[in-house]
Amino acid sequence: MNTIKGLLLKDLDVFKNFKGNIIFSAFMFIFLITIGSVRSEIFTFGSILFLIFFGMNSISSFSYDENAETDKYLLSLPISRKDIVLSKYLFVFLNSFIALIIGIFISFIITIIVRGKVNNIGDSLRICLIAFTSVSFLMGANIPCIYKWGVEKGRMQSVIIPALFIFLIGTFGSLLLLLFPELYTNINLLYIFKISPYICLILNILIYVISYLISYKIFFKKSI
Repeated sequence: MNTIKGLLLKDLDVFKNFKGNIIFSAFMFIFLITIGSVRSEIFTFGSILFLIFFGMNSISSFSYDENAETDKYLLSLPISRKDIVLSKYLFVFLNSFIALIIGIFISFIITIIVRGKVNNIGDSLRICLIAFTSVSFLMGANIPCIYKWGVEKGRMQSVIIPALFIFLIGTFGSLLLLLFPELYTNINLLYIFKISPYICLILNILIYVISYLISYKIFFKKSI
């Protein structure tokens, strides 16, 4: 446990190098959300904005480790490859989750101040959770690609693989509706949206577990 904690603190320390940019970006987002809230309620958009920018920013820790050859140093210590990979996934998950919570909190406060209330907050939170699952999917595809091909080459692969996966799922779904049009009328989309928190929870667990197992297998065989 102390090893994982130390590795998380190491990754967190990387963010100190970008502290100025992070603070500036946060103030810019707060300003944009405030201005946008005058015209219409953008509670959901503001929350997702924080999630996407600050959550996915955790990938920068991989770039820092690659440039500094951190893994080579860590493996010279009594630290297992399993701990290194696990700490990365915990860091990415926690960073994304905290970014979403902060985004929801800030967007809520701004919306209350500017507009007096937040409409349909339950539905808005469901959409935020769906967005979190989408980011988890992108991260889940990104991290194994980074372990396999490195940060630079991995970025291209991490765009192609999710795009291909989405294309295949979309094509499969379209064919199903084309062959069985009655499915569209039988599917209760409102009910699916209502139970989306449970669906998202299951999907997040599956995404991170499968991605972690793939990354660990790649990293375990990789020569450092």
